[in-house]
Amino acid sequence: MTVRRVTATRKSANGYVTHFGCEDQPGVLISAADAILDIEVGGCTYVVSWPTRRATVLHAVDAGGGYLRADLDDSPRNNLLDLPDC
Repeated sequence: MTVRRVTATRKSANGYVTHFGCEDQPGVLISAADAILDIEVGGCTYVVSWPTRRATVLHAVDAGGGYLRADLDDSPRNNLLDLPDC
């Protein structure tokens, strides 16, 4: 299975991640839909390296539907939003 390190995100106006920028694919944006599919079928694992540890990106669901979030901590805040814009 491929492991991709997420280094940047593109966000929507309502605070959801719409795209990833990954270290192994400079200049390429991966859509949230493609990343969710990768995660669900086990084709790829997305990770984020934080100063204190590495976090896996998960497919989560809320009232608005599916979205991506990092499993860094128990906070309801999505840590992926802290990454630089791509």
